[in-house]
Amino acid sequence: MTKTHKGYLGLALAATLLATPAVATDLSSKTVILVSCGPSNPWCKVYNERIVGLLKDAKVNVTVLENDLDPVQVNAQMAQAVAQKPDLIMVEPADDKSLIGAVKKAKAAGVAVLYMDSPADAAIMDDIALQVVADNYALGKHAGDNIIAGLKAQGRSEANVISITGSAGTQMVTDRQQGFMDAMATAPAYKVVEVVANNWDPVESGRQAQQLFAKYAAQGGIQGVRADADYMAIPVLEAARQAGMSLGGKDGLIVSGSTCSPEGIAAIRAGDMVGTATADPFSQGSASAEAAIKFLSGEPVEKTIMVTEYRVDAGNVDEYAERCEK
Repeated sequence: MTKTHKGYLGLALAATLLATPAVATDLSSKTVILVSCGPSNPWCKVYNERIVGLLKDAKVNVTVLENDLDPVQVNAQMAQAVAQKPDLIMVEPADDKSLIGAVKKAKAAGVAVLYMDSPADAAIMDDIALQVVADNYALGKHAGDNIIAGLKAQGRSEANVISITGSAGTQMVTDRQQGFMDAMATAPAYKVVEVVANNWDPVESGRQAQQLFAKYAAQGGIQGVRADADYMAIPVLEAARQAGMSLGGKDGLIVSGSTCSPEGIAAIRAGDMVGTATADPFSQGSASAEAAIKFLSGEPVEKTIMVTEYRVDAGNVDEYAERCEK
């Protein structure tokens, strides 16, 4: 059964949602190990800080093991975490399939696992304690809707579009791309001509965009770009500028990000990006920490908690700016 966190829509509007979740149970004896991507990734930095901050406010003892979204490194950290026998491991996956063995070993050792952001593989659904995931399909669909709206506003009867995604080994990337393709299918004159992936790397995203702009220059050019995160979209904007392309407006490149950020909000306001979507690290971290606290407190908690995600564009950017700029 899935619980949807519709309450997070008001995160930027209701101060009560910014407070530490109420904790009646004494959690000072509880230990959590957070296995997550490191601060070199701007999304992960805010995400980890939010999780750790809320857990510490609830008096939970927290250890953080950070990685570069390297599956080998994540598995080594999972083994390290299981050996310490915490009350809960919270893990941000780099590759879902590669974590199957590690999660099963945690279950066998009696260590509970909270899987985050990407849906756990079906092979370990009975082994995890719970999961908190973004509505990744909606994130992809929002990007498609943003790009279609931007291209239509320019009056384009046809367009070439590319998609630059995060790690291909996670279900969340698959779900986002599926949502994007389903949205784009509603405007078949706008063709997705290429999909490339990288390890959530902003520098690589810019390089890939630059290569694809050159590749398609003699084939009608590229008119739209979807990037899996705002911090991947910003280098795409720079690559476009370096290629002599204009951004947005009446005939410029239409770019949509996701997992909104301060830089993305600024780019939308400047007219350089057509839009983004939520799954911002502050609210995703809040949802994960809240679920962990409930679990540690012995409260009923759904096996799967899906955070509702929202489309952001120039028309509603002020509504989501506070949430996205944290």
